[in-house]
Amino acid sequence: MNTLGILLTSFNNCKIRKTLLVLCIVLFLHPGFSQTVSLQTTFLTDYLRNQQLAADSSPVIHSFCVRPLQVQNGIENLSGKKQGNYFISLLPVTLVTQVNTNHPTGSSEGALIPAKGPQALFSAGFFAKIGMFTLQVQPEIVYAQNQQFETFALDNSPFYWNVYYKLLNNIDNPEQFGTGTYKKFLPGQSSFYFHPKNLAIGVSTENIWWGPGIQNSLVMSNNAPGFAHADIHTTAPVKTPVGHFEFQLLGGQLQNSNIAPPDTNFVYNSNFLYQRKDSSNRYITGIVVSWQPKWIKGLFLGFSQASYLYQKDISGIADILPLQGIVTSNAEKQQKKATLGSVFLRYVLPEDHAEFYAEYGRNDRSADIINLITDRNYPRGYVVGMRKLANLRASKSRMEFTAELAELELPTIALIDSNKSWYTNNYVRQGYTNNGQVIGAGIGPGSNSQMVDISWLKGFTKIGVQFQRVVHNNDLYYNLFTYSKDWTRHWIDISTNIHARIKYKQLYLQAQLEITRSLNYEYYVLPGSAYLEHGYDFLNIHGGISCSYRF
Repeated sequence: MNTLGILLTSFNNCKIRKTLLVLCIVLFLHPGFSQTVSLQTTFLTDYLRNQQLAADSSPVIHSFCVRPLQVQNGIENLSGKKQGNYFISLLPVTLVTQVNTNHPTGSSEGALIPAKGPQALFSAGFFAKIGMFTLQVQPEIVYAQNQQFETFALDNSPFYWNVYYKLLNNIDNPEQFGTGTYKKFLPGQSSFYFHPKNLAIGVSTENIWWGPGIQNSLVMSNNAPGFAHADIHTTAPVKTPVGHFEFQLLGGQLQNSNIAPPDTNFVYNSNFLYQRKDSSNRYITGIVVSWQPKWIKGLFLGFSQASYLYQKDISGIADILPLQGIVTSNAEKQQKKATLGSVFLRYVLPEDHAEFYAEYGRNDRSADIINLITDRNYPRGYVVGMRKLANLRASKSRMEFTAELAELELPTIALIDSNKSWYTNNYVRQGYTNNGQVIGAGIGPGSNSQMVDISWLKGFTKIGVQFQRVVHNNDLYYNLFTYSKDWTRHWIDISTNIHARIKYKQLYLQAQLEITRSLNYEYYVLPGSAYLEHGYDFLNIHGGISCSYRF
């Protein structure tokens, strides 16, 4: 355990990064390599996924359930300096900007934070390889004006704050990231790997996505900044007698935001509501496996699971590796270890240019068919979606139809009362977060969403409109208002998002303009209003531009 901790910590160390930089400048790489399609530029992953659906007869190889992708040809190929068997190249220079006019809406992207006002992420770096080793250095700089906006009202009654702190004390997920300007320098999408055949073994701080979802994933997504981890994963599907397999196994370290709630002096029944969290480092381990049975073309089946605990509570190999459900560690017996997991499928129909996908999981343990069938009352969630392409012969273009549903709301009041919302834990009280943001589904604990997108496609160009409804944390809502039986306060966001992406030579651009109507913002209604007549409603405009120049 100490060795792994030193390894992960060293990867973030400034002197180590400088040493690796100097080393890489004098190295050059073999031109035959696979390079990562970064989750920082999600429009590239989306383009490649559409290309898979658009192919009439090409074999469906990649599941898109273990990301970032590794590709050997096409959009991500780099040009650079070659000498013999060595190669080095500059990585794309990327600038992501966005602004919220009233309050944060939607899920943040990677290192960006939920913030009012303008913010930006800048990234650049280089990729290098010698023999079977690759090094990718791609740090990220984040700047957010982080203007003040209205959060959970301080003048709410002590009873409401007592309920709200049941959430705040069991997750590190602040509504606002402190006060004043937010600045962060992160290792970003950096990695160092050894590549034997179709495997990569090494360390990384890249964002990870597990599961088939397009907007949400239950166990691992790019909603938070990437965390330092050591891992082994496939760089291409591995062929076996029963089909192709992709997998990733990792162990890493999660960071705390160290941001306290807005008022830590609330008292209820003579007790302070705020409970200071243990500031110890958290260790995370997880695994994802995707299997494409050779008997059913285009079908992918898989599972993912992750567990996390304070590093000081690690009791043996069963805590370091993702062995939950197989071996029970002492930390798990003492309820000092939190676990979540899911099972998923993705079914691609190339002839119909369509796909269907689903993910079903639980927040209290790893998910398998036996415990999903035999257990009757447990914290569960799901993501279900589909995508269909339709050819427009006249213009040699396509229409794209996408729909996705996600639900993290607990199924019964009994579970809500027990404080078992997704990504929260009453012992590891930072919950399933990194740097203050949930690692899984971006809608967050207890929330539900429904999304429909209609787009026009031609080559890389995409222009579309997306409609979405998000219900914020119904677990908290029912905890707040079951006693008073006030069912008029659901906090719901209704949004329309106009988006486009284009490519001009080496420049890739994506833009979006989203208008959101937040109904009963922060579960509040105007005093004296008639039943369901006047909520506390706000309009927010969210604009964003992402540009990436690829050398």
